[in-house]
Amino acid sequence: MSHNVQLPGTAQDGAAPTSDDAWLDELERVPTRRTFGAIVRDYATGPARMARRGASFLATTPGKLIAMMLVLTLALLAAGAAMSSSMSKRQDSLDTLVTATEPMSNSAHLLFTSLSQADTVATTGFVQPGMLTQEEMDLYLGSLDRAVSASNDVFRGSVETENGQGGAEIERLVTSIQRQIPLYSALMERALVNQRMGNPVGVAYMSEASGIMREHMLSDADRLYKLTQRQVAREMARLSAPQLVPLSGLFAALFFLLLAQWWLWRTFRRRLNRGFLVATASMVVAILWVVVSNLQLWQAGVVGFARAAEPWEQLTAARIDAQEARTDETFALLRRQSVAQSSRSFDSTHQRVKDALGAAENALDARDTPALRNARDVEAQDGPVAAEETIASAHESLNEWSSNHDALLAAIDAGQYQEAVVLLTGKQPGTEEAGDVGASAYRELDADLQDLITLSRVSTREYITASLDATRLVSGAVALLSLLAVICIWIGIRRRIGEFL
Repeated sequence: MSHNVQLPGTAQDGAAPTSDDAWLDELERVPTRRTFGAIVRDYATGPARMARRGASFLATTPGKLIAMMLVLTLALLAAGAAMSSSMSKRQDSLDTLVTATEPMSNSAHLLFTSLSQADTVATTGFVQPGMLTQEEMDLYLGSLDRAVSASNDVFRGSVETENGQGGAEIERLVTSIQRQIPLYSALMERALVNQRMGNPVGVAYMSEASGIMREHMLSDADRLYKLTQRQVAREMARLSAPQLVPLSGLFAALFFLLLAQWWLWRTFRRRLNRGFLVATASMVVAILWVVVSNLQLWQAGVVGFARAAEPWEQLTAARIDAQEARTDETFALLRRQSVAQSSRSFDSTHQRVKDALGAAENALDARDTPALRNARDVEAQDGPVAAEETIASAHESLNEWSSNHDALLAAIDAGQYQEAVVLLTGKQPGTEEAGDVGASAYRELDADLQDLITLSRVSTREYITASLDATRLVSGAVALLSLLAVICIWIGIRRRIGEFL
């Protein structure tokens, strides 16, 4: 009896042979339907599984070491970058203050004083015998030229500093002054022509021109000067403020370093890590460098600058008041008017000038500061008299001018107008020779005030420069020290991590 046994992979009745895994091919031809939930689970379980593995790794000592190092690295780099960026921006702002904002304020001051001086010289020429001398004409035209040049400098400085709304106000004031300078000079030139021809109408033209100057141009120049002056003071106060936020980042990074070293000591029971010690020293140096820099900024930008700016402001205001008082004397003589109001105005001007000279004297008490030492060096190089001698000369000129003013008012009240002309101009009728020495007191006082203003400005700029010097190298030094700290902690932790490999 025979048995027919069918072996795997054979076929009966002439059928084609089949392979052992033919059933797998059949399964592949049957599609498997996956639900949306299954797909989401497939995508979610992968990251979740990785997260569980990561959490398990972080629970181990090597995982804690790696996590600690990553946190320390980010903290050190973030603190260093924040402080470096903050100090770099502060240095750029101080540089803008030195090169644009402060020169703009000085140009506004020059514009103010030049306009006032031009009006004083022109109006005084109408009471003196004869025409304006060549020296006086050069001073008048030079004052107008300086005013035009200064107004352009103010406008350019406003554009460079990008002051926003304040810049728009500065540009509006400058435009108004530049628009009125040709009108003023045309009226004053017509007045001078009529004076040469002996026409009394010249005084009317002069009065109209001086009215435009005092009511509009000097008013706008005063607002412009005060606005730019406040900008300089505000910028100095802002840039001298302590950098508390970025400095707190450095302290936080230092705290994390100390905390990490305490954890390493508790975990491994070994002496302090050398790499971490060097990193800690680097951060301490960075913090001390920033603290000293901030202290120098505050000392130069707040204390020193305020001390130097006060006499500069008072001297400028005193000089403007003196020029206006001189113009009032001229109008009192031209109009043959009561001098009671002029006397009261002169008394207040006298007191302002005296107070300004007192402020300049007080500023000399700090001559051992770097700013005033540099001012003294400039003084020695340029050759003007010492500041003490200039102040003494200004006091003497002020007293002489005061005595001359009293004599002028007495002559006007008595109707002695020829004598009043001599007292005001210092010239005898029909001559070019100087008369009473009191007539030159105002010119000497004006020159002394200008010298003191120049020295005071040198002091204010030196304090700004000292603030700028305090920020140099700080940005790069903090960045390098932070990077050094990061490198040191990784070098220091290398052996600890190697113990687990």
